[in-house]
Amino acid sequence: MRIYAKVKSIGKRKPVLELQPFEIAPAATLRELVTQIVQQNVQSFNEEKPFTRYLLENDIETAYEQGKVGFNHKYNDQKQSEQPAIEEALLAFEDGIYKVLHGEKELTTLDESLHINEDDIFTFIKLTMLSGRLW
Repeated sequence: MRIYAKVKSIGKRKPVLELQPFEIAPAATLRELVTQIVQQNVQSFNEEKPFTRYLLENDIETAYEQGKVGFNHKYNDQKQSEQPAIEEALLAFEDGIYKVLHGEKELTTLDESLHINEDDIFTFIKLTMLSGRLW
């Protein structure tokens, strides 16, 4: 089943990134959905092997529109582990670091029942922590 994830970050000039497709097995809860998305992202991160050291003009234009032009160089070639990444993502949700919307409905608990249809859109909103000093 294919779903789409959209990421937003409060306070950014361009808060919406493009829809990212994910092929998932049917998930009954938000916990299962987040687990599958994290597993796919970790696997993609670990398998990524850059083969060029230059940017094509099309790559530069795309990166410019997204707000950052760079080589996406990884400074650490160490493979990442799935389980700690999953645990961190679930803990971050429980701690209120990000919110998840299924269409227009906010998902408030990890074990809430989900009814996912083909091509559904899930929006992940990263919340910004405010800090400051009292003068």
